[in-house]
Amino acid sequence: MKIAYYAPLKSPLHYRPSGDRLVARLFQKSIEDGGFDVELASEFRSWEGEGDPERQQQMRETGTELAHRLVREYSAPDSQPALWFTYHVYHKAPDWIGPVVCSSLKIPYVIAEASFAPKQINGPWHIGHEQCRACIHSADAVISLNRQDDPCLRGVLKPSCELVELKPFISLEGIDTISADRAQVAQRWGVAADTPWLVCVAMMREGDKLASYRELAQTLTLVEQDSWHLLMIGDGPARQRISNLFKPFASRTTETGLLSRQEIYTVLRSSDLYVWPAVNEAYGMALLEAQACGLPVVASAVGGIPQIVAHGTTGLLAPSNDTQTLSRYIREFIHNPDLGKKMGARAQEKCMREHNIHHATTVQAELFSRLIDKA
Repeated sequence: MKIAYYAPLKSPLHYRPSGDRLVARLFQKSIEDGGFDVELASEFRSWEGEGDPERQQQMRETGTELAHRLVREYSAPDSQPALWFTYHVYHKAPDWIGPVVCSSLKIPYVIAEASFAPKQINGPWHIGHEQCRACIHSADAVISLNRQDDPCLRGVLKPSCELVELKPFISLEGIDTISADRAQVAQRWGVAADTPWLVCVAMMREGDKLASYRELAQTLTLVEQDSWHLLMIGDGPARQRISNLFKPFASRTTETGLLSRQEIYTVLRSSDLYVWPAVNEAYGMALLEAQACGLPVVASAVGGIPQIVAHGTTGLLAPSNDTQTLSRYIREFIHNPDLGKKMGARAQEKCMREHNIHHATTVQAELFSRLIDKA
């Protein structure tokens, strides 16, 4: 059976890597692994980041036009999908296409990772907010990756909608085949192999990512007397601003730029501790990948991060904006390598058990089959 797939914030084919693109690709793979034929319905990006009503109106018109075009295409013999799946809907990136197609063709509409913020009702994204509400209300099922979204969602869902809890997941393919190569990493970037390695993976852009880098730099000023080296994996338009934040530790930080997945996994496997303040993170896919590579995590207990990092078991979580506690946790790992090894092993085992893509595949295949049979 064919599933029409759409990601309004960022297509799985988008040129720029990010956590959202990674999750979009993981959902596509998990659906395909369930035995469905996935067709990317559109690469139209509905994201509007400035709060510009005129631009949002243009998005609505373009999306509606694309929706009617798809309805005509799907009306051809053997062309109609059995179900429409949209990944990630919120007020800055609503789905202008899926609800129209599903209503016209009478097929189930499923959303994964929907977020509804009532405080935006009279804000600059009012148009996107109202469409987000309409999308969620018309959905036959909503797959939730972050339990913090659920209370607001429940007030919008129609009575017949299924709210399905699913833990964030990753594919272990490519991770489980890569080994640590500390000597190779040390040689490539000129890092002392006998120094504790801290690592983070994040795009270098304005907003929350820049705020996280700023908080990380502030945290490291509190551990200057300790031995460590930070490897920062990522790139983006705010790279120079971020580099300036770490100038006081220039000899103790390395910016690798963008790396391939295999290169990232090699660095993670070879490092000692993953550190990231995670300002306003939903749940942090990079933190999940780090744990899958056997790394303990020091981060902030924000959003859905406590769902993927078990405090005291797979890492240590500080309150939001608490550099003192973050620095204390980093020092605990620096001065107790055995703690890091134990928590890293537990993190890897937990990822394999609870966050494996195979579980997502099973849950979605059962859900889709149930909805299609009812349609």
